[in-house]
Amino acid sequence: MDKIILPADAAFIIDELRKNGFEGHIVGGCVRDSIMGIKPHDYDITTSAKPEEVKNIFPHTFDTGIQHGTVTVVINKENYEVTTFRIDGEYEDCRHPKEVNFTRDIHEDLLRRDFTMNAIAYNPYDGYTDIFGGIEDIGRKIIRGVGDPDERFKEDALRILRAFRFSAQLGFEIEPETKKAMENNVGLIKNISSERIREELTKLLISKHTEKLPLLWQTGLLENISQRLADSISGREDIIQKEIAQSEKTVPVLFAILTQFIKPDEIKKELSFYKFDNKTLNQIICLNSLVNQKAQSDEISVRRLANKTGIENAFLFYSLKKAQGDNEAESAENVLNMVIKRGDCLFVKDLALSGKDLICIGLKPGKEMGLVLNSLLDMVINDPKLNTREILIKTVKENFIDNI
Repeated sequence: MDKIILPADAAFIIDELRKNGFEGHIVGGCVRDSIMGIKPHDYDITTSAKPEEVKNIFPHTFDTGIQHGTVTVVINKENYEVTTFRIDGEYEDCRHPKEVNFTRDIHEDLLRRDFTMNAIAYNPYDGYTDIFGGIEDIGRKIIRGVGDPDERFKEDALRILRAFRFSAQLGFEIEPETKKAMENNVGLIKNISSERIREELTKLLISKHTEKLPLLWQTGLLENISQRLADSISGREDIIQKEIAQSEKTVPVLFAILTQFIKPDEIKKELSFYKFDNKTLNQIICLNSLVNQKAQSDEISVRRLANKTGIENAFLFYSLKKAQGDNEAESAENVLNMVIKRGDCLFVKDLALSGKDLICIGLKPGKEMGLVLNSLLDMVINDPKLNTREILIKTVKENFIDNI
């Protein structure tokens, strides 16, 4: 197995730990990705040094999970999590250990990890520490639980969803005993916070290998996450899978696809479970309200949609329609880009006159003025060439002054 070329900062941390009499290794996903030829996003470091010893070695640190042995070391303004080798105590909530005990033995630390591919440590001095055959499993494209997979999933039920997510991200098969243990424990997902479920589900949906998506409903996991969602998808699984595969993989579009068959009066209740930020929540709700609407590529329809939904949501709508195979969606998207580039009036703020102009010609502020502005907007959405100050003032004088 080839050596891993560490970033300078990570190598420096491991060297400093070694100089002070401690082991240091990169561990987990960064090792797995390096073996697979994927550039890691970050580097987690595990060490035989206890948190206070780490803090004594490095001048710039802050506590991020000190009770679990994690100290963040700051090198060249970059943060690196350094965690002491540990043995987890009893898990009491299917997610977190009741207590942890620090150890000086890397092997004991690797015993507590989820899958063999994530239970590999590496440093330039000792090479790979791989006591569960993780390197071989990576080569065979297999996801296998560390030790007894049933115990691993009982300890942390989120690992069930993580296994599906890794399968979809990497295109790996789940080893039969591990899959059986997952199916036996799917009900434990109800103990996991909705935020963590949303995070893992999102990563699964944006993954490349959408052929793995049916694992969600085939194993019964989806119905334990949301019976409402599982019921809405039943019989329509092929549609969902196909549209997700064809989508541009933006979160609002993916969740609009996933939840499109939920009854309109139940969609807000369903989405509230996942605790999206308000912007994403409103985008998904907007897309769901339009899910059965066809894209129209004539300029007036495009401007009216942008006015109704906002420009960003209009683009998301066309993205959703493309995923659903609407042949007119791409043309409509191109028209929207043209309309924006040309500077067509789409909103009241884009009109060539303002409320102050209307006051100057005799209108009083209030409800009536709003009605006039919306009427003018409707006119110029139909014909952008009419959006000049002179034409708009003339229109107001001819059509509204005497009526107010």
